[in-house]
Amino acid sequence: MGQQKKLLFVTDLDATFLDHSYSWAQAAPAILRLRNLGVPLVLNSSKTLAEMEDLAKALDLDSPIVAENGGLLAIRKERPGDYSVEIKGIPRSEILLAAHDLRRQLGYRFEGFADWTDQELAERTGLSVPQAQRSRSRLATEPITWNDTELHRLAFADALASHGIRMLQGGRFWHLMGSADKADGSAAALKYYQDREPDVDWVLVALGDSANDTAMLEAADIAVVIPHVDGPHITPNAPRVVHAPYPTSKGWNAAVLTILDEYC
Repeated sequence: MGQQKKLLFVTDLDATFLDHSYSWAQAAPAILRLRNLGVPLVLNSSKTLAEMEDLAKALDLDSPIVAENGGLLAIRKERPGDYSVEIKGIPRSEILLAAHDLRRQLGYRFEGFADWTDQELAERTGLSVPQAQRSRSRLATEPITWNDTELHRLAFADALASHGIRMLQGGRFWHLMGSADKADGSAAALKYYQDREPDVDWVLVALGDSANDTAMLEAADIAVVIPHVDGPHITPNAPRVVHAPYPTSKGWNAAVLTILDEYC
């Protein structure tokens, strides 16, 4: 008799599970079905744990949360809203120490979240002050604005690399972070469930929309590509690739229900 198969869903948030107004309302039928079936859903985002906790609470999830691009895994404790945090990348304190030492010694011109107040970040990003506070609550990454030459940026990135720190370009900011990525976070979440139920053959389903999600999708058994309005932006090489029929939460809902129909 073979092992029992169970699904584990891991999802990106922005432009995947959340629409452009940050709503997941169109995914509500699939969320209800996941809950009724007892199928775990893990949130895996570049957002901070503080930013993701409210969403996890709204979704009534007790699953781990992967935050800051795989930089940390947060596991729910007995008490609601209380998490045990495992840093999977490099602690932010070490990233700040290395980056700020280089700035002080060599005069590199950059500013980051650690340099700004909640109010200053809110003014720079259009976030509310409480949102800015949650976004600044980082444990494994540091977003910065680079205000120096490209030649100096390359030298700065090389110096950081000697500390195991990467410098990756995001939409608005450069992100200083360790080597962990969303695929590492997804693997940590899968191991959490494998350790809890070792007799289960877990089928990992990952959902994402952008290049930042590609590694996570390629590490899954089933990769679900959520398209943008102009079509899909990624072509992951996974054992099985499913293309959602619509962008954001509407497409997420349709794809998840289709997979649940197949397996459950």
